[in-house]
Amino acid sequence: MAAAEPTLADMMDLSGRVALLAGGHGPLAAPIAAALAELGCSIVLAARRTGPCEELADSLVTRLGATVDVRQLDVSDEAQVDGLVAGVVSRHGSLDVVVNNAATFWAAPPEDVPLERGWQRVVDVNLTGTFLVCRAAGRVMLAAGRGSIINMASSVAFISFLPEVGSTLSYTVSKGAVVTLTRDLASQWAGRGVRVNAVAPGSMDSGLMESVPDERKQRMVDQIPAGRLGRPHELKGAVAFLASDLSSYVTGSVVRVDGGQTLL
Repeated sequence: MAAAEPTLADMMDLSGRVALLAGGHGPLAAPIAAALAELGCSIVLAARRTGPCEELADSLVTRLGATVDVRQLDVSDEAQVDGLVAGVVSRHGSLDVVVNNAATFWAAPPEDVPLERGWQRVVDVNLTGTFLVCRAAGRVMLAAGRGSIINMASSVAFISFLPEVGSTLSYTVSKGAVVTLTRDLASQWAGRGVRVNAVAPGSMDSGLMESVPDERKQRMVDQIPAGRLGRPHELKGAVAFLASDLSSYVTGSVVRVDGGQTLL
């Protein structure tokens, strides 16, 4: 007799699994962490600044009864990344889900972008940092024969803003490379049980957008078919899908949560 098909509830249940959220604070980290907690994961929040991670951890424990650990991490530091992943496995016994949310940006016309701070630092965090976490986590997941890695890309991986809206060249390029990294890792690891996917948020009504002048923000909204900015909690569904067994046959995909922004 064939085994019964799992229910949706079964496929969404990640009780007993361990998730690492690199870039573990901020307006996007909060709903991502909440989604993982609601699925039943124990969560490790990691970032260079641990204070905001501690605040988010306290909120998750209070609201959801989650099990949350906080660790310091500079994703661009190879030794720190490898040491953190080893520490997570040593403490929790496994590493089942990783979300690469750490990011930085630099806003300036391309001709004015400084090499070290405006280009290299953005690439170091957004691209190299994502690679380092994927590599370290991938080694653990490959040994276990299963795992889900979710890289946070962006709608700007697929579109470029006009000058009147703004310019974040190094951020745009790095996020485009994250998409390629995701697809290549997925191809390499699919046959060994490790899935690698990405979420590409569109322009969200939080975080970086808070510093955008209202006139430029309105021009951006005018280019979004949904007619509004996204809300951070609208990322929860994509993260829950890719982290859980709901997407057990999905790898190398980019889920665009952008209100149609990349359709134009």
